[in-house]
Amino acid sequence: MENEEKIIPQTEETPACDENTRRAEPKTRETPVDLDAQNAALKAENEALKKEKEEQADKYLRIVAEYDNYRKRTAKEKGESYSNGVSKAVLEILTIIDTLEIALSAPCSDENYKKGIEMTLKKAESALANLNVTAVDAMGETFDPTLHNRIMQEEIPGTEPGIVVKQFQKGYKLGEKVIRHRTVSVSC
Repeated sequence: MENEEKIIPQTEETPACDENTRRAEPKTRETPVDLDAQNAALKAENEALKKEKEEQADKYLRIVAEYDNYRKRTAKEKGESYSNGVSKAVLEILTIIDTLEIALSAPCSDENYKKGIEMTLKKAESALANLNVTAVDAMGETFDPTLHNRIMQEEIPGTEPGIVVKQFQKGYKLGEKVIRHRTVSVSC
């Protein structure tokens, strides 16, 4: 009994071993693959992905450029809004400055009164300078309708036509923008 082989009963866990199952069964060959067709399909897919990538990159660049333009436009609009607000306020104040200049040029016997007007005028001019507003004198310039408001023409011997010969009201600029045109008389 010692040499007898033990027989192990077959269960579902231990499959029956026979000669055919021990050998590896040869795998069945699938139909041959057309490598050229597969390669062409991959190339087409690659080209489509490249095209999509280029479209996305172009779209991204357009969005970035659009945002940059928006940022510049809003900054410009903000500057213009500030400039327009200052211009409007300065125009209201210029009438007061004109009145102070007329009062300063009027004859007066009270020196303290005249000095007070002069100090007030200097403070007003200083405030305008702080806002980048400058007074512009027109005497002797060639008439320019974008800078001057002509209310008279005078014939003055020895003066060539189109030259400012009198200034009735100063002009003012905010930076390069004309806030108030110079009111002048021009030679003819």
